[in-house]
This record gives sequence, C-alpha cells and structure tokens, in this order.
Amino acid sequence: MKRTAFALFCAICILTGCVQKASVTFESFGKLSTGEETTLWHLVNSNGASVDVTDYGCRIVSICMPDRNGKIEDVVVGYGDIKSFEEGDRFFGCVIGRFGNRIDHASFTLDGVKYEVDANESFNGEPVQCHGGKMGFDRFVWKGEALQEPGRVGVRFYRLSPDGEQGYPGNLETYVTYWLTDNNVVQIEYDATTDKPTVVNLSNHTYFNLRGPEGCYVMEHMLQVDADTCVQNTTRYCPDLLLPVDDSPFDFRTPQRVDYRIDTPNEHLRIMKGMSACWVLRDWDGTLRRAASLYDPKSGRGIETWTTEPTLLTYTGRGFNVTKYHNGKHGPIDKFAGMLLETIHFPDSPNQDRFPTTVLRPGEKYHSETEFRFYTE
Repeated sequence: MKRTAFALFCAICILTGCVQKASVTFESFGKLSTGEETTLWHLVNSNGASVDVTDYGCRIVSICMPDRNGKIEDVVVGYGDIKSFEEGDRFFGCVIGRFGNRIDHASFTLDGVKYEVDANESFNGEPVQCHGGKMGFDRFVWKGEALQEPGRVGVRFYRLSPDGEQGYPGNLETYVTYWLTDNNVVQIEYDATTDKPTVVNLSNHTYFNLRGPEGCYVMEHMLQVDADTCVQNTTRYCPDLLLPVDDSPFDFRTPQRVDYRIDTPNEHLRIMKGMSACWVLRDWDGTLRRAASLYDPKSGRGIETWTTEPTLLTYTGRGFNVTKYHNGKHGPIDKFAGMLLETIHFPDSPNQDRFPTTVLRPGEKYHSETEFRFYTE
C-alpha cells in the first residue's frame, strides 16, 4: 500500500529518537566564468530527506528521498558543480522562462503589437524560441532568502527580468519558491507581476530517476497520467493536433512501463524521435490537482505530480550519451537515464487562441504551483 513503508520509517524514527530538526543552510557553490558568486541552499526535513538548490538558474541540484527500505538517495539526474551547469547542458534542474517550451516563428502578437523574441532554434530555416531564448531565466543568478514554517523549510528566489529582455515586453518581477515538507513533498511556487502586458509561462526542468545514483533505463519506470488527450506536434515541435490517447503509445490512464508502446507506428513518435509528449490534463480548472504518478518497482520510490497547470510534458533523455555527458554528478549520463515531469501551460500559447491564455497584464498576478509528492510502496 502506498506510503506504508514511509509511515513505518517515520514511526521507527520517532520511537528511536532519531528525528532531526528541519533546517535551511547555505554555502558557496563557486564562481561563474563572469566572476559572479553562486550559492547552494540545503533544505533538510525532520525525516532526513533533503533538497539542494542553487541560485544560478534557480535550479534543483539534488532531491534525496528514501526507498522502501528507508535508504535515502539522490533521485535527480544532472550535474553537481557550477562549471558543469554553466558549460554543459543548460537545462538540468533549472527554472525555464520567461516562456517555457516553444514559441513558433519566435514571435507573437499582443494587443496588436508584434514582438520578435530571441530565436535559439531553427527548423528548416524557420526560427523558434525554446525555454526563453539564449539568455533565458536559467542563465542568471537569482537573489535567495531562507524560509522556515511549521512543517516545512524553503528558499525563495527573486529576479527582475527587464523590459525587452530576449524580446519580451514589460519589467517582470519574478519569485520562485522551493519548499520541502516533513511528509516528503517538494513544493514549487511561481509568482510574477509586470508593468506592461506580456506573456509568462514558467516551469522547472528537473530530470528524475527514482532508482537513485545507480541509475537505470528510466523507461522501466511505471507511468500513469491523468489525461485523455495528447498533443501531436508539428515538425517545429509546436502543438498541431489534439488527439485522444485511445489505442496510442500515449495512453497512460493506467500505469504502464514508459516504453510499453515505444515501437508502435505513430506520427508524433516519428516527429519527436521518441517518447517526448505533452498531455492535456483532465478537467483542468486552475486548482491544484493530480497530474501523474511515476514509480520505480525496484526501489519502491514513486512521485505523484500535482499542479495548477493544464499540461504535463515528458522527455526521457534520448539525447543523453556517456561521451557528451561524462561529467554527471554520479558518473556518465547515458541515453534514457532521466525523465522530465514538466508542468506548464501549452507550448506556443501566445500564437494559439484555442489554449488557455498566458497573457499577464499590469495589476494582475501570475501564480502557479507544482508539487512532487514522494512515496514508497
């Protein structure tokens, strides 16, 4: 039964007097090539689970959670030092913004004004912006402050994205808050305000492997998604068709191995060259609700993903290889070694009226929440 092992683990800790006090500490994480200092924040709950986050790119460096036997290990795939984060794959663990995922043609029109945003991808000569452009939110050092409340500890990061940055209008004041609760939930809260109409779509880009540092073929994990519809992309990786998941490789309404239909002939699999998908979450209304569950049968670790966002994106690391990603914190990162559980508004929303709006206006507040609820069974 879910959480039984965790509950037993907590009871043993209480009886043996080994419950520790939750804490927030920080230390230097080294300098960037620009000379900027970075900081690593260490969150520990009363059960000994922990989360490490850095102010560079407002990113998660590690999440250490117990397996079914109580062994606490890191379940995040990526780097462990500031040089690798700066020079390697830029999207490990970071916040993505000002607009997460893609904007087709690297442009959008808002209130009759066309905005050209920085294009960092090109498909047959057509420009596309991905994750905020060449200098997205992941490329900056944020200001951090420690937080502590009954039952949880955290760190809040702040950054002002100036008017015109990467082509976006408006001075955007942005806060990203990470919490670790005493019941092993990692909570992420995003808040933003603007002084001009703009578009905002924030998310986190952490890769999970619930097996822990030993890693594995993440396709062996069991995935369940609360969605009846999936997006088929264009060849520019932007939304095209919304299709029912019935009889498709994206039918995860019941738990399945991630690769259970990976060899099925399917246009979206062909375009994306693998299991990279965007699900339309069932009955979305902007409240916090469950989106998916990812479970590793060997370790007994699982994550329930809860969110206020309308879609869930996954990517299974098909681009990883041990030569290019030789400097992973637990050793070389191989193909299919980690999986995204990216909660977000629809990609290319500023250009597609059929999707919920991502427009933020002066006097309004952008707010989004995602929770990773860890469990064992």
